[in-house]
Amino acid sequence: MLMPSKYLKSFSLGVQKVLEYRTNFFLSLFSCIFPIIIQFFFWKAVFASSNQSMVFGYSYNQLIAYSILAILMTKLIGTGFQFEIARDIKDGGLNKYLIKPIGYFAYRICCFLGEKLIEMVAILSISMVVVWVLNLWLGFPVQGQQVLLFFCVVPFSLLLNFFIYYSLSAIAFWFIESNGAFKTFGLLATIASGGLFPLDVYSLGMQKILLMLPFNYVVYFPIQLLSGKLSMEQIGQGLVMQIMWIAVFAVLSGILWNTGMKKYVAVGG
Repeated sequence: MLMPSKYLKSFSLGVQKVLEYRTNFFLSLFSCIFPIIIQFFFWKAVFASSNQSMVFGYSYNQLIAYSILAILMTKLIGTGFQFEIARDIKDGGLNKYLIKPIGYFAYRICCFLGEKLIEMVAILSISMVVVWVLNLWLGFPVQGQQVLLFFCVVPFSLLLNFFIYYSLSAIAFWFIESNGAFKTFGLLATIASGGLFPLDVYSLGMQKILLMLPFNYVVYFPIQLLSGKLSMEQIGQGLVMQIMWIAVFAVLSGILWNTGMKKYVAVGG
């Protein structure tokens, strides 16, 4: 069954947005070099001071590989629509979607997937080149099965992150200025997802808490899979948890948005 034209149009708008601002996209990818350099020197200093070949269960090469992949993965699953949603709510931009044949949620997710289609092709292609270079340079072992499974879980990481931030964006119905909350949440989510450091660097108590949260399934889990640190049973469990958390946040976002829209319609008259 073909995608209805109204959804296809929204999807194509997302694609066009990335293509229109492709220079900005590739410049943002290029800017990833700087945090990679910082991680390089940071872990070099950590290993030099520890005088050990393994730190937190990782070798130096493994931590450098993780850092590079985490930065790319964080870029891939990143969102920005929450700021646009807050502006639509604040300025009345939602009004036009109350009479349009396509709902606001459908418009947002189709645009998001359209944007991520192009970004996914670019970033995953770069990631595979990076993995190949890491294999040659750092002896980072990756098997074809791991790559295939990685490609399978990445779309679920994207959907999970979408629903997390779509749920979060609903706070704009109750708070006029929500950008600060979005930025703070984004920073904490990056840390909790393993986008800054692997979760293994934290204390056992903190690890248990972070592994119970949904965020580790958007960055940490896919990279651990690609690194060959997970068994097939753990991969299966992780995939089930991704789907479960997607369902949880899909329901939560629906509840928050239905409640918020009642307030919005009431205020808007």
